[in-house]
Amino acid sequence: MASGKKKYRAIKYGGDDQYSWAVFLTKDIKGLRSPISEYTPAKPLVSGCIRSEANHYITQFELKDKKDLEI
Repeated sequence: MASGKKKYRAIKYGGDDQYSWAVFLTKDIKGLRSPISEYTPAKPLVSGCIRSEANHYITQFELKDKKDLEI
């Protein structure tokens, strides 16, 4: 991450059903296996999503970061 760009990852969090997807900063969950327990120190940016919603949030976070770097 030498460029200062944040990386995001969608992963199962707190369960294994359809609505258990969450978005984390990749550095926060490095080395953890899916599903991530809610008792770990890593906290999601967004949770309670289906997979496509989580991917949408990742895209939105990346666009926001890109705009913030341009300023």
